[in-house]
Amino acid sequence: MSQDILNKVLLRAQIASKRTDFSDVLSSSVFPRLSAKDLSDSVLELGFEPPALYVAMLQSIGNGGFGPGYGLMGLVGGATDDQGQTAVDLYKCFAEGDPDELTWKWPQGLLPVCHWGCAIYSCIDCVSADALVKTWDPNAWEEGTSPEGAIHSTGMSLADWLENWANGVNLWEKMFPAL
Repeated sequence: MSQDILNKVLLRAQIASKRTDFSDVLSSSVFPRLSAKDLSDSVLELGFEPPALYVAMLQSIGNGGFGPGYGLMGLVGGATDDQGQTAVDLYKCFAEGDPDELTWKWPQGLLPVCHWGCAIYSCIDCVSADALVKTWDPNAWEEGTSPEGAIHSTGMSLADWLENWANGVNLWEKMFPAL
């Protein structure tokens, strides 16, 4: 099943006009494949292993630059968001905490991998068995509260999320059905 998903994602990623959901706004390039060293460095920096499907995709297709939203962020050495951060960089930033926000505690293993704009990210719950995809929407977060109040499940596993994207499903509408 996962090889079928990877093949579908690869086919879409190869078409420049469909490489990301916003290819018409911002062109992107598929980054070189994730190397064993960059994977090892990523796991060391994160303190956990990303899901096998995510790693297989980055190793077989490229270390980000394609996928939902503005494209998947890569691990070490990979594609970045608009602020120049890889998924590893952003996770470390979120997990670091803030001395001025004592209630801030980013969930362990919640890896931001996809930027949608307006600081909204799709994240993989690397702790859940199905690698559930969750949405971090800081626009729904209130200072002085835990970020978990602004993190919502998409109801999809990583496999479902990627397959839906590869099949042309509008994931934004699935994340925010009322908008």
